[in-house]
Amino acid sequence: MSEQVWYIYQQSQQLGPFDHSKIMQMLSTNMISQDAYLFKVGWKDWLPLEECHGELGTQPDGSSGSVVREERAPRATIKGRIIVHNNGQLVIGAGVNISSSGMFVETPDPIFKVGETLKLTCRIDGFLKAFNASAQVMRFNQDRKFPIGYGLKFVALDKKVQSEIQGLIDQSNQILQENALAK
Repeated sequence: MSEQVWYIYQQSQQLGPFDHSKIMQMLSTNMISQDAYLFKVGWKDWLPLEECHGELGTQPDGSSGSVVREERAPRATIKGRIIVHNNGQLVIGAGVNISSSGMFVETPDPIFKVGETLKLTCRIDGFLKAFNASAQVMRFNQDRKFPIGYGLKFVALDKKVQSEIQGLIDQSNQILQENALAK
């Protein structure tokens, strides 16, 4: 039996200690929520589950296998209204940030599931016109230290919109560089 070195923090409760095999079992049966934090003896801090897959040897969906670490795509802060729906339920949220691969939408309504594909209508300040996209729910953040809402990964996005997003990111990066040089 492996050492019991793992702890879970979810729903305002600390659970554990657990060994690696128990954590794996709990992941496979969805007993660990997507907004949970994990701690392993020897770590300095608790980490969100999404940052622990490499250490656990899992995929973000909880399955075993080699983990492909994706670099976080460059992002731009945005303002605007985002309508998110699945042809049955709908929420209206505020855009927080956007990248060429996805966006974060702030909304307190946790009605969609991780992995679900949604339809978006986005009216973002600075864009020439509203655009539509499809996106997959990657996570729902409930940690009040950060904006509450959905991390979404684009599934289908028009090339013109991709270009406009890249322009916004380039503009944002240029401003950051100018501010850094001014210091």
